[in-house]
Amino acid sequence: MKVKVMLFLTCWGLLTLLPLQAKKVAVFDEFGQPASINVGNGYIYVQEKTNIFVYKLANYQFVTKFGKEGEGPGELKINPYGGPMAVDPSNGKVYITSMGKLSIFSKTGEYIKEYKVNPIDSFYTFGSKFICLSTAPKDKNGQDVVLALFLADENFNKGKLIYKSDFEVGPNFKWDFPLTPFYPDTDGDKLFVIAGIHGFAIDAFDQNGEKLYTIKRDYKRIKIPSSYKDETQKWFKKAPNFRELYEFFKARISFKDYYPPIYLMFADNGMLYVLTNKLDKDQRECIVMDQKGNEKKRVYLPVPESYGMDWSAHFNIKDNYFYKLEENIDEETWELLKIEI
Repeated sequence: MKVKVMLFLTCWGLLTLLPLQAKKVAVFDEFGQPASINVGNGYIYVQEKTNIFVYKLANYQFVTKFGKEGEGPGELKINPYGGPMAVDPSNGKVYITSMGKLSIFSKTGEYIKEYKVNPIDSFYTFGSKFICLSTAPKDKNGQDVVLALFLADENFNKGKLIYKSDFEVGPNFKWDFPLTPFYPDTDGDKLFVIAGIHGFAIDAFDQNGEKLYTIKRDYKRIKIPSSYKDETQKWFKKAPNFRELYEFFKARISFKDYYPPIYLMFADNGMLYVLTNKLDKDQRECIVMDQKGNEKKRVYLPVPESYGMDWSAHFNIKDNYFYKLEENIDEETWELLKIEI
């Protein structure tokens, strides 16, 4: 009996680690080079530069496009050396942080209101409050600056410091690739932060910014191949906003010997979806766990390696579904893939 049970569990474990089958559910031809995809309010939001393309989640039909580059009310501006704009569809609205402003739209893109903010700040909804991704002094001397998380009120005023990363952004910055993950996500009344500087660790906070607990796991370190360094250097030489300054960045770049244990994380509907740096070709391990860190299963999702400062996020997880945009070069379209996790 024990042999049969162990055999069953082993087979079940192997099955859960197989890549999940992706289903093509839609073809989009309204955009050419998307930077991110977000799901919320019953819609899919695809960002391309300052344009937001809106699709119904129920049938994937195109609804509208909004967003215009500029300084005026409702207009948006991208930081050329930052990641994509922060697009947060929640609470029946769309909150967009672009360079120097936080703009609020209806769920289908009608302009409502905007606030002037620090050009390097990004905001994300957290119940009746907000989380602000900003900067803070690295240490007491105040000369070096790192990315940090703050609690913010309904008027987007920064308050309590919640977490400091080791991602340097000040004048003396140095980047050690692959960068230590630092990513916040909220689910209900909890904030979850990848505490990458502590290994495989995720910190949970309440709505007052008080740390509730830390999820920690043992992990086997994965050595970084020599090709990673080559590909990262190629990225800096080719990226439009970085290639002219490659020599400047080159002197500030170093490389780790091992990958950080966590690549990215999503918190949604009482679950955590933790993507690791364990790769099988273009498939990436995803550990599915509850909010306390109890593992439910492991699967592989089509999230390939990334290099340099490529923050394009062509995938998202919502309501236990994985959504990914995949380019069809021959047809000059983008396909929406969907996987039930």
